[in-house]
Amino acid sequence: MGSDYSIPEDWDRVYILDASCAPVRVFDFGVEVDWQITIGKQYELYDRLPEYGVEVRTRFSCWASMNDDNPPTFWTTIRGNGLDHLYHSATWDEAQDKHRRVVEKVRRTLPRNDVL
Repeated sequence: MGSDYSIPEDWDRVYILDASCAPVRVFDFGVEVDWQITIGKQYELYDRLPEYGVEVRTRFSCWASMNDDNPPTFWTTIRGNGLDHLYHSATWDEAQDKHRRVVEKVRRTLPRNDVL
């Protein structure tokens, strides 16, 4: 018998990362939420760049659709200044690198909007 937070097996797939950073499917939203607010925090990056009007955030998605066999991914989102975009990465190392490159590109290509 599942908990009140159980996830049906035929529902979209929910994952956490194990100690080696490999996705592990879970069948309880409580497990997923507990992981996100504890261990999952180490898989999040956030850069607020107000001088460019942009925010860049990277995190593990915890979700994969039943409509395909694609595994869950890390998402890097850029929002603001007309640059709203979502990038996917298969690994945490790739996601960290992508996050760094997105922040660097913003700083290199956008004009600063400093308010004096």
